[in-house]
Amino acid sequence: MIVESVNRRIIAWARAQSRISIEDLALRMGREPSEIAEWENENGKTFPSLTCLEDLAYKHLKVPLAVFFFPEPPKIEKAETKLRRLPDCELIRFSPDTFAKIRLGMGYQNSLKELTADVQPRKRIFDDISTVGLTAKELARKAREYIGITISKQLSYRSPEKAVKSFRFMFEEAGIFTFKNSFDDRFVSGFSLMDDEYPIIMVNNSNAFSRQLFTLVHELGHILYGINGVTDIDESYFDEMPDDERALEIKCNKFAAEILVPEEYFKKDLQGLRVVDDDIVAVIAEKYSVSREVILRRMLDHAKVTPEYYNKKSQEWNNDYRRAKKGDKPRGDYYRTQLAYMGEGFAALAFHNYYSKRISRVDLAAHLNVKARNVNKLESYLRR
Repeated sequence: MIVESVNRRIIAWARAQSRISIEDLALRMGREPSEIAEWENENGKTFPSLTCLEDLAYKHLKVPLAVFFFPEPPKIEKAETKLRRLPDCELIRFSPDTFAKIRLGMGYQNSLKELTADVQPRKRIFDDISTVGLTAKELARKAREYIGITISKQLSYRSPEKAVKSFRFMFEEAGIFTFKNSFDDRFVSGFSLMDDEYPIIMVNNSNAFSRQLFTLVHELGHILYGINGVTDIDESYFDEMPDDERALEIKCNKFAAEILVPEEYFKKDLQGLRVVDDDIVAVIAEKYSVSREVILRRMLDHAKVTPEYYNKKSQEWNNDYRRAKKGDKPRGDYYRTQLAYMGEGFAALAFHNYYSKRISRVDLAAHLNVKARNVNKLESYLRR
């Protein structure tokens, strides 16, 4: 299927963004350089097929397929500039894959702006709650109330996986879309990207669900404080940040702890507790569907453990956050995985636009970031 609606300038833009020459791209795709040049030439007479565009998006240039159909090359900042508040010692650890995931998140933000042109105004927690004058604990309590996280609901989850699904739904209802993907950098738990209309969170699906839950809430803190952020399993880079930035990260940690394990309820768990061991921590963590480190962090705040003990145990548990070993292939049903990655709310929004005749089928596949031949099957899973 030849796609004549593609924007040739964006093919050239995406290739330049990926720092790949025409010759190198032609070699990777098994085509002649002249053919690639023809696709990029505004006066060219041949167009790439949909299959070629999909290969460009998914294999070679690592951009959302939807970008190729935008009227103008998007004014997208370099992924690195989104993280300018991080110290160099942290940035140099990131592989190209992490920056590609950030570009993907930026692409999702552009898609949201296009797909919501005729959607009614929605709740926006980042507009409706001000952080001015609030402690991290006070902000967390306001956020819990706004989102609708009651303690009875939280204790009913009985597993971090169910908690993650529920929190994603509640975040979306509060105006924040969340996405997932599998990161090559296992130490990166996720990130958030600010925007006046569509801030988003992307979580590393390779991590344990308890870590994913912490990441969602920690990144919510970044959004409420109006900043882009990253959640890293290793927080030692905090020491290299300016004082105000380090203080902000500590606030986000306190915010996340209060969201996940509210102080007024946690105090009851500590009553009569004299000795802390792994079993006790695990039981309380299971109760709230959170990681053991979240509970241990709360115990540290209450002087139930020493900083040395906390650092030792949290470092010991870091490897447990990685559900899949490096090199493992994602398992399970492809379509269910794709829906989990993009979120059912985002997928439903894209299909709504298609059936409202606002976008074409090719556009639909592009926004969903899947190959066109997979659209029907993906929809059948969405309706289950």
